[in-house]
Amino acid sequence: MTACLYSAMRNEGPDVVEWVAWHRLIGFDRIVVWTNDCTDKSDELLDALQNLGWVEHHRHHPAAGASVQGQVAEHALRCQTIASAEWLMWLDADEFLVVKQKDGRLSDLLSVLSDADGMAINWRLFGDSGYDHSPPAPVTESFVQASQLRFRLNRSVKTIHRMDKRVKELFIHRPVWHRDALPAIRLLAGDGRPLPESFVYGIKDNGNPQEMVEKGRQSWKIAQINHYAVKALERVAAKRLRGDGLYANWSDRFDFRYLKRFNKNDETDTTAHRHLPELKAMIAQALSDATVASAYRACEQAFSAMLADLGQQTQFLAKDRYGLSAG
Repeated sequence: MTACLYSAMRNEGPDVVEWVAWHRLIGFDRIVVWTNDCTDKSDELLDALQNLGWVEHHRHHPAAGASVQGQVAEHALRCQTIASAEWLMWLDADEFLVVKQKDGRLSDLLSVLSDADGMAINWRLFGDSGYDHSPPAPVTESFVQASQLRFRLNRSVKTIHRMDKRVKELFIHRPVWHRDALPAIRLLAGDGRPLPESFVYGIKDNGNPQEMVEKGRQSWKIAQINHYAVKALERVAAKRLRGDGLYANWSDRFDFRYLKRFNKNDETDTTAHRHLPELKAMIAQALSDATVASAYRACEQAFSAMLADLGQQTQFLAKDRYGLSAG
């Protein structure tokens, strides 16, 4: 089995070490990351992780006004590491695949898939857990307050799928398959039941593939995507500075409206904590490398300085942390 995880990142700070370590821990043997125009030295940290053999890092410079993630999708289709993988998944730096089966490994998930071509795994939105500023502990340890299953955005999915000639295009939530390719795609929902063709081949009015399952089809039975879309409030201010990856010139959405949609602290979910001892050991292993440790410290300092400059915006968001000003 070769399973490849890939992503597009910009200014994700020192958190990239945890993200890479987590997904190596659960079983991805290839991780490919594209960064663009980082100012927090996270690209240099990814270079150090590449030297360690933990990640394949590419820099790119998207055209003005272009969708960064759209351009990464094009790069990914031409990437030999991705093209030669048996299984493929796109996750953002704030998304963690959490497998509920057996030992919580990727192999446990793939054993459930059997002869299916993939699984559309639902988000679980995690809120700020009351943090204005980033805590020192790992993201997966610190942020434990999350949304309820029935919350609408949890119908959104990220898809692990076979990488073969039936894949026509790549997209952040799921691939686009050739409609007439055989055998027909068999895609499972989060409860293990097949999804209809209307979802598998569905295209929205804006031309993007459908990424939300029908109401009532969301499930975290087999796996979930822990989506730490908020983290501490200062990170929302940083998102505004960074910009949006999917739609160009859409950074102004990171305000009270964003908090109202994503800052969900309704229930406690510590499912990810089962891997914390191993995760911390793997992070420590990475940081035992002198080059990685040096790059990590430099990134941490640069990222902290950037967040400090956003203090006023963080206080502004904290005045109404649940986004009620959005109406």
